[in-house]
Amino acid sequence: MEVTPEVQEKLDRLYEKIDEIIPPRMSVRLKPKRAKTTVFDSKLGGVPYFPKSMEYPTVCEGEFAGKPLFFLAQLNFSKLPKIDGFPSEGILQFFAGCADDTVYGMDFDDGCKQNGFRVIYHENITDDGSLIYSESDMPDFGDGEEYLPFKGEFLLEAETAALMHLTAADYRFDKAVAKAYNGLFGGSVSGMYGGDVSGLYNVDEPLGKAVWELSECGTRMGGFPFFTQYDIREEGNRYESYDIMLFQSDSENGGENGSWDDEICWGDAGVANFFIRAEDLKKRDFSNVLFNWDCG
Repeated sequence: MEVTPEVQEKLDRLYEKIDEIIPPRMSVRLKPKRAKTTVFDSKLGGVPYFPKSMEYPTVCEGEFAGKPLFFLAQLNFSKLPKIDGFPSEGILQFFAGCADDTVYGMDFDDGCKQNGFRVIYHENITDDGSLIYSESDMPDFGDGEEYLPFKGEFLLEAETAALMHLTAADYRFDKAVAKAYNGLFGGSVSGMYGGDVSGLYNVDEPLGKAVWELSECGTRMGGFPFFTQYDIREEGNRYESYDIMLFQSDSENGGENGSWDDEICWGDAGVANFFIRAEDLKKRDFSNVLFNWDCG
């Protein structure tokens, strides 16, 4: 979207004020690329780094009890740009969904219940191939690839860590933009959209559109989340304390030729997020992680 100089000036002033209210955070954009990977790479799909001494994760209870979970992604922190608070070594993995599970392992009643999904952190990594999984050690998922948001595997290529503004999809944005806009330009803006004429889009549509365009999405670690619907961590609810975004997997094309086989798609062009509380991340305790995905 083309932004006029006048709108750009207002946008810069607005975000300078928003950044004072909710400071920017470091984030690393991870671009999926169709490629053959190793078990040590940061990636989507393929064969994970997994010690043979550990039991491969399965659904614990319910309709799909005992079925192996799909390997979704892993982050090898030793090969990624550093973000304060995140580990600098080890591999963090995300497993989600199984054959016949059309909601990718999400629990609508308890987003932190690691039943249909699992988050596993390997602090110490061995390069002894006899001790870790190879392709032949992977469980039989049956005819289940159709229940994944992508086919095959993708290398996650990391960009340089950079500061990221609060996104317009974050639950804190409405209060922040209202305070910033009203303080700078006057008026009674109530949030991004509002339920009536008080939304920024109604009051100043060119600026509202520019704000939305600036809200970064994409596959990434750290920073602020993007949602196609709404942030489930609303103020005052049980998920509000899950303030750190560990990993976000967005719908995007991970190939160079635009093939449908290279498409990464959560439902109808949705996005998946994994959140953790700051105190749990500090302890490297990944047993209490919030998993959510939504789509248009």
